[in-house]
Amino acid sequence: MKKLLICSTALALAAAFAAAASAAVSGADQWYNDPDPNATGGITGKVTSGELKEVIALEQIAYKVYRGSVNGNSYSFSRLPPGKYDLLLKLKAEVIEGLRLDVFGETAKLEQKDRDDIAELIRISDDFFHGKRIWRAGGTAKLQKLFVEQFRTKTIYNPDGSIAVGRMIRRLDYTILHKTREVWQIDPDSPRFLFREERDLTGAGSELTFYHDPALGGIRVSDIVVTAPDTAPDKKFLIPKPAAEGDADAKPKKAKTTRGKTKN
Repeated sequence: MKKLLICSTALALAAAFAAAASAAVSGADQWYNDPDPNATGGITGKVTSGELKEVIALEQIAYKVYRGSVNGNSYSFSRLPPGKYDLLLKLKAEVIEGLRLDVFGETAKLEQKDRDDIAELIRISDDFFHGKRIWRAGGTAKLQKLFVEQFRTKTIYNPDGSIAVGRMIRRLDYTILHKTREVWQIDPDSPRFLFREERDLTGAGSELTFYHDPALGGIRVSDIVVTAPDTAPDKKFLIPKPAAEGDADAKPKKAKTTRGKTKN
């Protein structure tokens, strides 16, 4: 009976993780808004070095996120509603972003307690991901905007419940926090999801280098297609690597197989 209970529990946990992974995949598509069939505006641009994989545009007033098209190292967004857009470019092993994290041009230096409280909130916000990094933050003493990387290098499961050997999941989030009295809370309406990938634990891109290019932020779109400035992974835009929150290792570990059992 004890063995049966343990096996049942293990199967239930595997099914729960598989369901979470499957829900994350389907939820990813839900975060992207469809182009407006009546809009005529758009954005084009290119990276001059690196290998471009994905492009995302964030409109911060209506909190809408759009996925663009990639052709080689060129990209485009079509039928975007009028507004100002911040771009995120996902390359093979780098991310270049132009996210504006100020609040109407206002910024404030937070007290250490606030920084610690925010880090702890992010750490516990989604327990599927055991590793969290806050790459950039900005805003006021009452409202903060964060650009966050979350990843899981521990055991993950395929939709059929089998172990996805040697795989990891990463998600990039744009998160807004509000401070009510002494407590920081995540804004439920903030578009947390920007980009998600499931990939091998090792190889190029298992760890990403991040760059912030301000020229990719606040790109104004009206009724015509505009061209964003060329960009590249330039060291002048490099974001220093922050410490990982949670129980994440500094470097993802490759899955090991011992006597037919997989360990992550």
